[in-house]
Amino acid sequence: MDNNNVTSSDFLTKDGELKNVTNEQEKKIKEHYDNPKNNFALKEFNARGIGRNPDNWGQVDMYLLIDENEILQDLGYEYKGCPTISFTASVFTEELKGVSLKDGLVTTKISLDEINAQENCDDCIKMILVAFMAAYENYQNIKNGIEEEYVFKTIETTVPYTQQSCN
Repeated sequence: MDNNNVTSSDFLTKDGELKNVTNEQEKKIKEHYDNPKNNFALKEFNARGIGRNPDNWGQVDMYLLIDENEILQDLGYEYKGCPTISFTASVFTEELKGVSLKDGLVTTKISLDEINAQENCDDCIKMILVAFMAAYENYQNIKNGIEEEYVFKTIETTVPYTQQSCN
């Protein structure tokens, strides 16, 4: 498993049990589950994006602090929705700290493409990725002189909310 493109379906069964993970990965997952990191709005940020699920109104607000070299110095998030968001966004934000904004975007797009190619219930994970992409767009817009507070994007849902049978 590529540690840079981790989604919940990589390590959780439909029933929420861990699968296909090393002992070290299991330890890391449990650490983020028990003590999620970056679950707050940053006081200082220069990009903000919102990703929303139009079917159930779940939402992730992503805050980025990007330095003059376009390196992600800090990331924070707030969410309303499934509990999977908390520890997955914790892992996601920790993995992107210190990464270039461009590399963060590439990794995020690859992960989103992989999730969109599957028929599963990772819409909660999609909100995290779409929120990051919205924050990236917000940063680019501000850099180009467009004053805005944030960029808002909705996800493409995989399974209609009323038909979901996953946890």
